[in-house]
Amino acid sequence: MLRVLPALLLAAALVAACGTSKTQPPVQSAPGARVSVTADWGTTPIASGRGNVGTVIDATRSVARLTTSYGGRYVTGIDGNVGDGTRDWIFWVNGIEAPVGGADTAVRAGDRIWWDLHRWSSRVHVAAVIADWPMPLSRGLDGPTVGVSADPPLAAALTALGVSTAEPAATHGARALVGGSAELIQRDPLWRRAVADPAAAGLTAWIDLQGHAQVWNAELGRAQSVPRAVAVIVATTDGYTATDAPVVMVVGVTEAAAQAAAQRLADQPALVRNATALCLDADGNVVCRGGSGRSS
Repeated sequence: MLRVLPALLLAAALVAACGTSKTQPPVQSAPGARVSVTADWGTTPIASGRGNVGTVIDATRSVARLTTSYGGRYVTGIDGNVGDGTRDWIFWVNGIEAPVGGADTAVRAGDRIWWDLHRWSSRVHVAAVIADWPMPLSRGLDGPTVGVSADPPLAAALTALGVSTAEPAATHGARALVGGSAELIQRDPLWRRAVADPAAAGLTAWIDLQGHAQVWNAELGRAQSVPRAVAVIVATTDGYTATDAPVVMVVGVTEAAAQAAAQRLADQPALVRNATALCLDADGNVVCRGGSGRSS
């Protein structure tokens, strides 16, 4: 059954100030914002490229064809891929879910935009994603992120990328947490709250209170246990909104598992591209993707 009312509510977060129902990509100017367009929680690539600066809509028009409704205020399709009220277009800028629509969200040179067409039941809002690491810790909606702290080995990785980073991670503000879940539950109030209510935190992968990895599967509409997973890489914000400090969390069933997963992220940042969250096994292989479930 189509969720008509939720879809209309989501339109406020996906507005697009277009004058026509279909727009052709114009000639692209000098490199500006990077745009990625995917479906099904990042598993199906649709379009990518450098978009013009201005708004999210301006940048996206540079690389893909948009279809809109409600007088051009609601993005219904990108390159022919159309939402239906249960499967809709969501976007993040620099790893943060924007609080306003694409026509009202400014983008600058160096920003990154990720659009994804997916089922969103029980995960209407995913405040932050790992898709563009080191964003949002290097750069958020309003420019460079300040006051960043991080646990090793991500503190050194962020510093090497030019992010002024204090060590270890604080319990407030923009931060990268690395640790075993049981230890982080005691150390950081955000992880404690998020594990208690993953849906409220917008988590699509997490370590539960029993110490087992879980992943949200949107097609099934429920969480799945991931027996092979020993660590998750996920993000949210302190208050679960775009205006709160971003927090990237690499959490293991043990401290050693978390350290190994964090080192894998530091060494191979493309691993998390176009993913809301990932689970890794003991060999560093990806065994789940947030939203699309476990891979084996």
